[in-house]
Amino acid sequence: MLYNFFLGIGVYGEEGMRAVQACDYAIGEFKCLRRLLLFHGRVNLIRVSEMILYFFYKNFIFTVVHFYFAFFNNCSGQTIIDDWFISLYNLIFTGLPLIVKATFDHDVTPSDGEIIDNLLPFLYKEGNDKPIFYPLSFVLTLIRGLVQALILFFFLYASLQQAAVDNSGNIADIWYFSVNIFTCIIFVRYNC
Repeated sequence: MLYNFFLGIGVYGEEGMRAVQACDYAIGEFKCLRRLLLFHGRVNLIRVSEMILYFFYKNFIFTVVHFYFAFFNNCSGQTIIDDWFISLYNLIFTGLPLIVKATFDHDVTPSDGEIIDNLLPFLYKEGNDKPIFYPLSFVLTLIRGLVQALILFFFLYASLQQAAVDNSGNIADIWYFSVNIFTCIIFVRYNC
């Protein structure tokens, strides 16, 4: 897969500050360029690729459940999940894992030593030869979200259809089903 983007890197020098003022990144010496491109470029390529797949998966599994529910209530417009849960899902439950992953997940760190420093060009090439985000991985991510949403919805629907949920013999209503399906989505998404 070919990635087309341009990045401006300016070097501080005696020639003036025009290049530094007009660039995306400014470095003090050319020796910093190797680390910027090979380490940070590779790490950001991996992060962005995984983030795109994750966002499509999490939104697909969450949205498909609404389509399944619409089929069972004759497309009445009733939502299965409350608005507060939808807001929390996108704000807390999906933003926090990405922040933690971006902060703590590194397969190569600067403290790994000189051997890794010498391997950085080959590690960068490996990311281009076997990319994380390509059309087949995207389709597989969507299929995984579709199947998991299908299993979640129908398993929960079948298990709560006529079973008593408390000692008084009450059966599950729509909001009981809503909270359960939301909780199942959160647990499934964090474990996959």
